[in-house]
Amino acid sequence: MDLNVQLFTGGCKEPVEPDVRQILKKLRRISEKVNIKSGLIGWNIDMDISEIIKYLRDIGAEVYQWLPVFSELDGMADFAPIVGRNGIPKITYDRGNGETFNFCCPANPENVDKVINIYDKHYRNSAFDGVFIDKIRFPSFIGGQDTVFSCYCDYCKNNYDVPSPDELSVVDAINPLGISEYKNLRYLMDDFYLQLFDYNDTAVLNSIKPLCDYFRELGLKIGLDLFAPFVSNFVGQNYSRLLPLADMVKPMLYKITNAPAGLPFEIEMYSTAFDDNPENTQKRKNILKNITGFENTDFISREITGIMDVIKNQKLKIKMYAGIELNYMDVAPVTKEYIEESVKNIRNADGIVTSWDLNTTPDNHIEYLLNAWETVYE
Repeated sequence: MDLNVQLFTGGCKEPVEPDVRQILKKLRRISEKVNIKSGLIGWNIDMDISEIIKYLRDIGAEVYQWLPVFSELDGMADFAPIVGRNGIPKITYDRGNGETFNFCCPANPENVDKVINIYDKHYRNSAFDGVFIDKIRFPSFIGGQDTVFSCYCDYCKNNYDVPSPDELSVVDAINPLGISEYKNLRYLMDDFYLQLFDYNDTAVLNSIKPLCDYFRELGLKIGLDLFAPFVSNFVGQNYSRLLPLADMVKPMLYKITNAPAGLPFEIEMYSTAFDDNPENTQKRKNILKNITGFENTDFISREITGIMDVIKNQKLKIKMYAGIELNYMDVAPVTKEYIEESVKNIRNADGIVTSWDLNTTPDNHIEYLLNAWETVYE
């Protein structure tokens, strides 16, 4: 089992102030007990993290540049926006840490070119072994229906078979997408939504492949930050299509996080996207949970098994590291018991990523992790 650490240095417009001394102390404590396979660090360009990179290299760990793609880079270039059925969707969520969650069109190749130009200008000369690419998706229901029922920009309408807005009308308030089954990491649902989400999957793949080709030409390894499979269906992340592009993948299995990519958060966004009737909202939530088995004790392990089955069936040489929360915030009330449970639940993975920020992970959480790791894996 491999252990990987993740460190957030702030958004493009708003750096954080990581305590380098404390971060090095945490890294030393972890490496005393467990070999650190890699560090995923990003993405603010103004933070001096040279000591952290040097330490990771000295202990034989690889270092990945954590880089968002279709969101968060709007402060560095003028990206073509994503367009929903009713125009450019408004996303008002703000964690106050420099992340905006404003998305550009994931299909438009001009946006991919701009990401490459940004990397060339700001990141290319950094001492990294790989690139850990994040936000490689369409937005979730964080902005309501319009952020998922997209994109209707001129490029997408001219190059993809996107269902017309009328075809995506909701006829069943309780099960608006007509979801009937969740199997092999995919939903069975009404045909028009299957068509929409297939377009999403294809558009993301067509954009990410040339980006990965570019990083490969630079001799860099590639990591992918992905939603948990049962919510990845809604944002254009098809594991079967994306995994062959990477050296490692981190599914965000954040079962208690009430923030984007957190599983309860994304379920809530789905359940409230179609109307504000509390009774309907609860029924939609219950249906989704029942179909996926979300509240079953083996849910996370089944998601992991599904991903590992894709890797096995396609004979891929890729590592799958489960992302579990360690940092304590009001949006992620991590406890000792939760860390112990998480470590047990990811037995079938190749390891974990301590998510999502070493800087804000309390020392006692690291001790809980190391103790659970020793108990389960050694």
